[in-house]
Amino acid sequence: MKNQTRISLAVVLFAVAGGIAVLQRKQNKQQDTITMTDQKLPRGYRNNNPLNIRISSANNWQGEVQNNTDGVFEQFVAMEYGYRAALKLIRNYITRDGLTTVSDIISKWAPNNENNTAGYIQRVIGINQWTPAKVIDPYSKDDMCDLAYAMAIVENGNTILPDYTQIYKGWAML
Repeated sequence: MKNQTRISLAVVLFAVAGGIAVLQRKQNKQQDTITMTDQKLPRGYRNNNPLNIRISSANNWQGEVQNNTDGVFEQFVAMEYGYRAALKLIRNYITRDGLTTVSDIISKWAPNNENNTAGYIQRVIGINQWTPAKVIDPYSKDDMCDLAYAMAIVENGNTILPDYTQIYKGWAML
């Protein structure tokens, strides 16, 4: 009887987990279909550029939209390319510029002359339960993807939470 109860419980748990996975896939599919077309979405999501990377002639990004219609911010063909570009820039801030802490990285990403940098830092560290002095390892998937996740929330508000699947796809393309 104990084994039968365990098997029944395992079947129920498997069914629940399967339902959650299907729901997540449906949400991701829905999110993919509204990106770049729904004008109610934040600009970063419409552009598949969740960290709002500005256009620069110095960059030739993988997955960059060739006929950019935004004029200020980069546009990417899919969200994972936007995350890849953001992760690459953050990695450069750390390895090339020596900006290793959350505070240093965000201070460069969102300077005071354009943003409430202190507020930005507070939101990111609050989401991740870090300190401003947290050192980000540029080769740590967890550090980098958690940072990108929190920054995407700050950049786009709480309208749609970032999808870690897309962030991880961006990471895998580095």
